[in-house]
Amino acid sequence: MGLYASRLVAESFPGAWRFRALALLALGCVALGLGLLVLLRRSLPHTWPLATLAVYVFWPQVAPTLAWGLLLVVVCTMLAVNAHPHLPGPWLEIAVSLAGLLLYMRTLAPTVLPADSGEFQLVSYVLGVAHPPGYPLYTLLGKLFTLLPLGDVAYRLNLFAAVCGAATLGVVAHSVRRGTGSQAAALVAAAAPGLSTTFWAQSTTANIRSLTALFTALCLALLLRWGEERSARRLVALGICFGLGVGHHSSLLLLGLPFLAYLLACEPRLPLQPRRWLPALGAFLASFVVLLYLPLRSLMGTSFDPEPIRSWSGFVSHVLALGFRGDMFYFRSLPELLARLRVWLGIMGLEFGTWLSLAALGAALVVGARRWRALLLLAGVWAVNAFSALTYRAPQTVEYLIPSYVALAVLLGYGVGLVSRSGLRRSLLGVLVGLLLLAAALKGVANYPSFQLLHHGTSARDYAQAILRDAPQGAVVLSNWHRATPFWYLQQVEGLRPDVEVRYVYPQGSQPNDEVWLKRIAESIASRPVIVTNYFYAFAQTSYRWVPFHEAWLVREGPLDAPPQLAGQAAEFERGIRVLGYQLDATDLAPGKTLTLRVYWLPTEPLERDYSSFVHLVGPQGVVGQGDIVHHARDHQPGEVRVDVYRFPLYLHTLPGDYQLITGFYYQTGGGLQRLLTQGADHLPLAKVAVHASREPAATLHPCNQRFADGLMLTGVDYDRTVPGQMRLYLHWQRPKELPLVRAIRRSPQSQGVLVRLTDQDAPLAQATLPYLEPGQAATVALDIPDGLERITLSLASAEGNAVPTLGPWHLLAAKELSLRSPRGAVHYVPLGGEMAFAGFDRPPATVGAGQGIWLRPRLLALRPLTADYSISVGLKRGDLSWEKKVDSTPALGAIPTLKWVRGWLVEDAHLLAIPNDAPAGGATVTLGVYDAFTLEPLHVLDERLVARGQGTQIEMGQVNIVRK
Repeated sequence: MGLYASRLVAESFPGAWRFRALALLALGCVALGLGLLVLLRRSLPHTWPLATLAVYVFWPQVAPTLAWGLLLVVVCTMLAVNAHPHLPGPWLEIAVSLAGLLLYMRTLAPTVLPADSGEFQLVSYVLGVAHPPGYPLYTLLGKLFTLLPLGDVAYRLNLFAAVCGAATLGVVAHSVRRGTGSQAAALVAAAAPGLSTTFWAQSTTANIRSLTALFTALCLALLLRWGEERSARRLVALGICFGLGVGHHSSLLLLGLPFLAYLLACEPRLPLQPRRWLPALGAFLASFVVLLYLPLRSLMGTSFDPEPIRSWSGFVSHVLALGFRGDMFYFRSLPELLARLRVWLGIMGLEFGTWLSLAALGAALVVGARRWRALLLLAGVWAVNAFSALTYRAPQTVEYLIPSYVALAVLLGYGVGLVSRSGLRRSLLGVLVGLLLLAAALKGVANYPSFQLLHHGTSARDYAQAILRDAPQGAVVLSNWHRATPFWYLQQVEGLRPDVEVRYVYPQGSQPNDEVWLKRIAESIASRPVIVTNYFYAFAQTSYRWVPFHEAWLVREGPLDAPPQLAGQAAEFERGIRVLGYQLDATDLAPGKTLTLRVYWLPTEPLERDYSSFVHLVGPQGVVGQGDIVHHARDHQPGEVRVDVYRFPLYLHTLPGDYQLITGFYYQTGGGLQRLLTQGADHLPLAKVAVHASREPAATLHPCNQRFADGLMLTGVDYDRTVPGQMRLYLHWQRPKELPLVRAIRRSPQSQGVLVRLTDQDAPLAQATLPYLEPGQAATVALDIPDGLERITLSLASAEGNAVPTLGPWHLLAAKELSLRSPRGAVHYVPLGGEMAFAGFDRPPATVGAGQGIWLRPRLLALRPLTADYSISVGLKRGDLSWEKKVDSTPALGAIPTLKWVRGWLVEDAHLLAIPNDAPAGGATVTLGVYDAFTLEPLHVLDERLVARGQGTQIEMGQVNIVRK
């Protein structure tokens, strides 16, 4: 125990240890460990599990996750071999609920949110009527939370979700503890969903899923308890809970099938005893009285009632959400079901990980052998919910599966609890519980940084508030649903700009969506200023002028007015082009973040040809970010002000420092590109941009924890072979934060950078200078080397040229170099817009026939928690662009929208591309692109090598040969 503690302390210091100091530290920790052991043995009869800590004492690598995970296993083993099996009263459930509530409040969304969450935050406050099925119970309970004196109204509704999520964990723990008598099993059952991604997300944002999870858990708890004790009270309570749950969301009605099967399995003669079940049925039906809120409130009038209820048929349609009935059981064919099953397997891996998923399968076998009725209930709930969610056509499958997550958690707990009662030695039980808790904790550790970042996110409020604040008097804002609800919230809850009208533009049957938007624009633009949140390619073919307005567009029928206050000086380019100035949103950015620039200019004479404008961000590494816009001469009139909007992210491997932003114009010639001159130069300097280091290291496919003697840590290495004949290594670095005591003891490091070198048998391959990183900062270095090398050596050198050695176990000095093994096969890591990275794909068949379908399955890695809704586009195209076929969709067959992704998620995105019968024979390139579903803005490829090959917004993944019959 003392040696384990001394190693943890030694490895918490960033630098190297001398052997003498390390020996003194170890002796001191061993002395403290012996004293603690004496105290423990006075109260605990079994202390032998502490010897397991020796595993990490002799572990050959620095592995903090293993160290802390081993400690968790030891603590659980100690509890299992020493603790009394029963904890009196509901204290375990209370502790679990409080722990969940504290975690969710620590990561709670701070304010108003987009889409449905924004609607619920508004509806509860104004007692409105939400979209079908209406959610009256949620609205009324949410209204109570709006009365709390905490934060703004939106925050209080987010808190409602946290309370529901925490209560669900308590109910799950209670079900397992009462059913198995095992506290440890109850803890495992609560930790598995509580630390999973989607359950956590739904417990920190205003939504109806967390209340759905609570009703599912309550129904399961009552049923399992009734199976042990046939109590009429519990049957009535079940009727109330199930009725309220169905009234809350009608999809829970399907769970009545496994509920009824369980009741009949426990009491086959129950249908013949109506006096026992009629009260429960009455309670079930009586609970629907809450639905009367919808027509009554609609008749009374409320500020939010998009679909007023004025008839019995309208009431039934609203409550049953009949408008969505065509989406139920939409996927029915065997190929579709198999594809959706593969998506479900991916979701389980993302939510719970491999080990917890396998443990749930093992638990099902144990429960089936010992309590088959409980398996019938729990597996039935899982199967019914999973089948209905996977066959439902809507892009929220990860959320629709929440009832199945709850059932699996109870099933997992029951399996562990029954194993504990099977005579398994307490030591083995403790190890089993510790390993399962470790698997859940690892998911929690991976998720926490994303939710902590979202805890500080105010993007929905910032977007809506900026547009409302600066909108022209009496303007109309045409908005998608994602953006509309924050607008309405700010207007109706906080009273911001009631003179502005916000209209939700929704699809209308088979009419193309761009036509719907243009129709809505034409209806208003003659009498009112119009702002739109969406942009379509068809907009460019109209006579309207699309003026950038924050992150939306102000629509104008005539030429632009004089530009606003601009930065920079006017400049004259040759061929009659005058730059008037610019607006730059930020001059301090991190790698991967987006630079937003607006350049105002006008032609002083008719343009003689088509020109392109460009903006480059240039530094010692060369161009680290760029944008280009094509201007057709026919679209520009002399004297008319134009504004070019550039939004491009900095390359992920942009190093901290000062960079120059430049702009200019060019045209195509037979020999290449010809830039226009201004004052003898081929570009116009605009502004200085400072690039600072990131706060978090980039998400990686190959994490590591290699420390160096100067305190730097290599957090990951990623390999990319997208460019033939070359391999790029992305080296992710971080200088970890230090404890206050460590900062006080150790001497301050020299604020100088290091030289990162790659060699092959002492032959230099590539090198780059990594500037000094402050504690808590991170950066990525990209180095290109020839492909085909098996082993690569990585080394660091100080500014003086001295080698910076690696640190081994106990942070003793180790080798001066680090050996990296080159992976085999096609490996990819191509950052896209600082949001995600292309991480490879399943190679399609080399030959495919016209008229057939081909599955394309790219894999995408989330670089941070995503708050935008992106569409993925894959396709085939001929090299001469004479033919192209694409398919665009929400990721994973619509099941996992990017709005649900957190940092580190690796999502397989399957697309079935149907090749037309008239497709030309010959080679075709497989392409991948990602773009914002609302603004159509593509995610830029953050690899200058691919950009130079014309792949600035679309990656070429490979080749297939099309043959015609």
